[in-house]
Amino acid sequence: MKNLLFIGLVCCSFVAKAQTNLILNGSFELNNSMQCFHEFNFTYEYDNTMDYSIDYGDKFTLGLIKSSCSTCLPLAYWGGVAQEGNYMLGIAGEKDTLIDGSVYIKQGGVSLELDSPLANGRNYKLSFWIKKPPPTFYPTYCLKDFRNNYISVGISSTNDAFGTNLITSPYGDTVWQQYSVVFNTQNAEEYITVKVGVNDTIDYGVFIDNFVLVETTEPVSVQELNGNNKQLLKIVDILGIESKSNKKGLLFYIYSDGTVEKRLVIE
Repeated sequence: MKNLLFIGLVCCSFVAKAQTNLILNGSFELNNSMQCFHEFNFTYEYDNTMDYSIDYGDKFTLGLIKSSCSTCLPLAYWGGVAQEGNYMLGIAGEKDTLIDGSVYIKQGGVSLELDSPLANGRNYKLSFWIKKPPPTFYPTYCLKDFRNNYISVGISSTNDAFGTNLITSPYGDTVWQQYSVVFNTQNAEEYITVKVGVNDTIDYGVFIDNFVLVETTEPVSVQELNGNNKQLLKIVDILGIESKSNKKGLLFYIYSDGTVEKRLVIE
């Protein structure tokens, strides 16, 4: 009987350790919002609403959505419930041309606080979920079709800068998809950072949820961190419209590490 009890305690201890999330508010559940769809439009509004998370991007590009508020935002309208818990965060961006001809780029970004600085020389596994808004959401809300649905996730020693890129996700789908990366740190970072879009890519939006960071013995994901294995995310023309590689004219090849390659096709 004592042996069985000992085995049970060991198993419970292992499970508890494996499930410890180093991100203090990775599912955005710790907040004081009283709204179904809380769009953050004012300076420090997101920071004052969300615990353990800071907005370092444009204040007009974030929205907190509560799953249970189907009366004000029907499920069919914005694509269903959060991946974990009651809340998910919408993060978006766009490029606007103002009346005077100047260009204003709105690009969302948030930092997620860790419970303590990471230990140098150890491996950590980060996982997260993204989902693309359905066609009925953003076109109805702001008359735009957000096609470029992916995020870049990094790690930083400060809460107001993106820091070092860890992974750039592929395009999101209208169902929740999980991505993960294993990395080794040498700088005792304290924040996981998230931004939407690569460089000046326009018209992008995605829902994010359930960020989990745990220490691991898994090997580092070399394919994600090695710039020599960068992935082509998309090809756009000079207007920012997605294009095929055989289209004539100036094309921009956008890669997962944030680099952009210009190619002029004349034949």
